[in-house]
Amino acid sequence: MPPDLRRVVAALLAGAALGVPAVARGQTPMMPEDGVGVSTTPPVPLAQPTSLSTGASELPSTGSEPGMLFLVGLALTLIGCGLRLRTADADDY
Repeated sequence: MPPDLRRVVAALLAGAALGVPAVARGQTPMMPEDGVGVSTTPPVPLAQPTSLSTGASELPSTGSEPGMLFLVGLALTLIGCGLRLRTADADDY
């Protein structure tokens, strides 16, 4: 089989594998469907938070600024392009 045909067959097989939906066969439901043996009350009473300075429904700010992430991504992309152009052979262009 010629090398070019092998690459075409490998690319077609990879594309076909990516097009098939994945099935998680090893997962089971956490609760039984009939609900037998499942408690409807928590084992510990849930108290309202009193030591928080913000409201209980407010989420903490754990992310970073989207503008900063964009600039970092742009900088990394430009650095990668610059390194690629620096190491590319002049005969190829």
